[in-house]
Amino acid sequence: MFDICLFDLDDTLVRTSDLKEIREACKRNSDPQRLHALTEQLEAEDGRHIYSIELLRRIRAEFPQLKLGVFTRSPQSYALTVLDWAYPGFQWDIVVAYESVERTKPYGDGIDLAMATFDVDRLDRVVLVGDNDVDVSAGYHCGCVVALDSSAWPYRKEPMHWNAVGLVPDAVIDAPEGLLGVLRRPLSHLPELERLLADGEPSQMPRFDKINHFVPQVAGGDRSAYPIYVAGRSFANYESVKYRKQWHALTESIGDNKEADVFPDEWIAAIRHFIDNHYVVWFGVLRVVVSVVPHRPGRKARLEMLLKQLEQSVEERPIEGFEIICQPELLAYKQGVKSQHNDYLGRDERFMNVRDHLYVRNPEEVAENTSYLVIDDVTTTGASLIYAGKYLNAIGIKDVTRLSLTKNIGKIV
Repeated sequence: MFDICLFDLDDTLVRTSDLKEIREACKRNSDPQRLHALTEQLEAEDGRHIYSIELLRRIRAEFPQLKLGVFTRSPQSYALTVLDWAYPGFQWDIVVAYESVERTKPYGDGIDLAMATFDVDRLDRVVLVGDNDVDVSAGYHCGCVVALDSSAWPYRKEPMHWNAVGLVPDAVIDAPEGLLGVLRRPLSHLPELERLLADGEPSQMPRFDKINHFVPQVAGGDRSAYPIYVAGRSFANYESVKYRKQWHALTESIGDNKEADVFPDEWIAAIRHFIDNHYVVWFGVLRVVVSVVPHRPGRKARLEMLLKQLEQSVEERPIEGFEIICQPELLAYKQGVKSQHNDYLGRDERFMNVRDHLYVRNPEEVAENTSYLVIDDVTTTGASLIYAGKYLNAIGIKDVTRLSLTKNIGKIV
């Protein structure tokens, strides 16, 4: 149950992308003529409402203890004018605007202000609803729950939308009414591995976010996108995400299993759920070869042991409609490959390091008419999974899917 729900204003509650000029002119300015002009511009366009006043009243009626507020980067005079026009008579519990805090989004200071105002200290009882990457970053910086609402996204998404998806928020909804489900059962909206670790209620469709990754030009890349599915997040050791990391179960699970020989049952269950829900079995039995990003020479074969555990699981409890073949030695690294972390490689260096050292061990043994799934535990740049797929494609495998148990969330501000 949540204590506070904060909404972003522009293009989350109300469509205002055409009001940029007058919005900026309102900074520390409450000139009545300018605000009158703002009202006229609001009335000149139909369909501005994204969240209706009826839905907000419904939320208030169903969750009477929930404080409803707005956290916006827009100036206060602008924000209050838009809210009064869009939701006449609706009483917001708090409006945090540009002038309200020293640092606005992507910092989470406005959320901290709301929590202090209502004497709320539990970060998991606060949710921020927004439409872009700045909103997600602000939620992460504060450490609270973030719901990404894509209701108002254009057909051709902008970078701020793709970036928001890449940050893997706690919930993703595509219509305002979907927020009711988030408020009622937040755990059921989590990415699948996080949901399993949280013992959340079952969801109708396990959530595996598809995030496009790209090869940098210096490594020979172009605009080709390489999708990687992720089952959750892991927060890195950066000051800007430390509060969210403090109460994030999957980040803890990743850390606890860095040197594991046996992995949590939830990890195996998430992989099984991905296979069962990602692939379409039209008739007969679908053969899927599952492999992993290989260990580097001299390092522990961790993911290979994870694959052995998966193999045992599907032997004991087959996935209906599938023949699962685990091949832990499908891929390998050549001698001389560097450690991504220990050698402090930058993004470009990581790609070239993997590009030059990863290879398919026995290409002549690759099976035809077979789907291939390659798994990693943590994805940062995506280099390992990208080249795993590229090199399997190069020897004739058409159907290659990339899955990472977590997407690494690094520095956000």
